[in-house]
Amino acid sequence: MDMNGKIKISVAVITYNQEDTIGQTLESILMQQGDFDLEVVVGEDCSTDRTLSICKQFEEHYPNIVKVLSGPKNLGITANYFRTLRACTGQFIGDIAGDDFYIDDHALNKQMHYMLEHTEVGVMGSNGYRFFVRQNRKEPGLNPAVTAKTDRARNFYFSADYKGGVYFKPVGMMIRRDMLELIDFDEIVRRQLPVEDYPIQAIWSQHTHFACLDDLLVTYRIYKESATFVPFDHPKYLSYHHGLADTRRYLNELFPQDACFTELQLQDYEFYKEFLLYLHRLEYGNARQLLKRYEHLAAEPRYRQALRFMRSWLHFVAFHFYKERTYRKQGMAAL
Repeated sequence: MDMNGKIKISVAVITYNQEDTIGQTLESILMQQGDFDLEVVVGEDCSTDRTLSICKQFEEHYPNIVKVLSGPKNLGITANYFRTLRACTGQFIGDIAGDDFYIDDHALNKQMHYMLEHTEVGVMGSNGYRFFVRQNRKEPGLNPAVTAKTDRARNFYFSADYKGGVYFKPVGMMIRRDMLELIDFDEIVRRQLPVEDYPIQAIWSQHTHFACLDDLLVTYRIYKESATFVPFDHPKYLSYHHGLADTRRYLNELFPQDACFTELQLQDYEFYKEFLLYLHRLEYGNARQLLKRYEHLAAEPRYRQALRFMRSWLHFVAFHFYKERTYRKQGMAAL
């Protein structure tokens, strides 16, 4: 709470090379109305386009509200996100990326009042629209409506049938400031974990309740260049998936009693992602060598599936076309 008795809400915005969208994002934050004071903290990660100059213009026009963080080198999504969160001083902290935007001028106020009325809730999601940029198509239904009574975040992350992803897309998310104290940001950066939202939401799920209003508050842009879309040809494809496995190893260290994946299961995941890469490249020989290297996974399901399709070159090619088809369908929304 600030000197005039109002609650302060900070909104953390991370941005990199988003000159076409960052202006709309910041305008949608500044248009927010309600009985709170607003702070906007922008983590600008050494863009090579006009993003920084656009952010600086907003800082000049709103010097008491907008604060731009910048530096001489690119930090990467995770480090930039954590730097930006830690610079926020509000009692509540909103979170939106530089290519997404609020569509309800009372979004922050609605979330804040829900959290004031439900003190057991530490993480608040937003429902909204998914905007498929290439298709110029918008669909409602970003996150499901969730209350403290229907919250299943802990089960989502710490269960044997966890299939990846995050409980809430961090678009228009709001947290209590004390949620930051639960995260060892420096350790996550030191381990070079590839995504920022997955580990922190999993950790929060062990300590607090999640909730999400049914109101459509935000728009989430989806396109091929999104950071969450890592195709086979991406230079960081393998390091990204090894990093996801390392994220789960980190969570297993933090919560050994709740670990839902064994080390063999994680290695099976890493093996399969590399196998799919060789499949994509039609590198039959390298795929066979990979099977030999991971023979200790003979009882694991992904290894056994790969082994079935390595009986002959014909089986390998047939599996290749099947997987390419399913992969294209999976990424079609971003094309």
